[in-house]
Amino acid sequence: MPPKKAKGSSSEEKAVLDYLVKANRPYSANDISSQLHGLVSPAQAKKLLNDLADEEKLQRKINGKQQIFYATQTSIEVPSVEEAEQEEETIRGLEQQLSQAKDENKVLAGRLQGLTNALTDDQMRERIAKLSAEVKENEGRLTQLRSGEVISPEEKNKIETEHAAMTKHWKTRKRMFKNIIDTIGEGYPGKISDLFEELGIETDEDVRADVAIIGDK
Repeated sequence: MPPKKAKGSSSEEKAVLDYLVKANRPYSANDISSQLHGLVSPAQAKKLLNDLADEEKLQRKINGKQQIFYATQTSIEVPSVEEAEQEEETIRGLEQQLSQAKDENKVLAGRLQGLTNALTDDQMRERIAKLSAEVKENEGRLTQLRSGEVISPEEKNKIETEHAAMTKHWKTRKRMFKNIIDTIGEGYPGKISDLFEELGIETDEDVRADVAIIGDK
């Protein structure tokens, strides 16, 4: 067995030993260096761990080229039954507090979401003004309907003008179509109605639309 080191360990050695005892799980030298956030380098950690193992303050397990270190179980304080029960009671209390905190967090998150989605004062004023204008417009239309004036004279004149223009276009296109068909009919060997059916053409007569009657309305 290698000779034991003299007492008076460095602060790094104490930090390594305290961490392994507290964690109570196996670590490699690289793991310890990482867990201690660079307090010791991997090489320093390896030397300190081996020194502590030589002093029988730690357990060492060698697997090929890899060395694993863990605290000796005799250095771990085993709580009494009373202490264990007290710890379990504390854990139950903390779990209950955690559950209550989660429930409160859900409620607060819901309130926050509601406030986030709520309109600002300016947006509310703009919305109220828009709705008020719509209400006023609808009230005006309702008054017209109750008085029997479904549309205003201006709207009526506009509709009649558009209707006359559309009827004029219809008559013009109907006349152009008739001229084209008459020209085709002069040299077509069959019936024009058969040609219409083959091409999927529907005439005014097929749909019972009379431009003369509609134009007079």
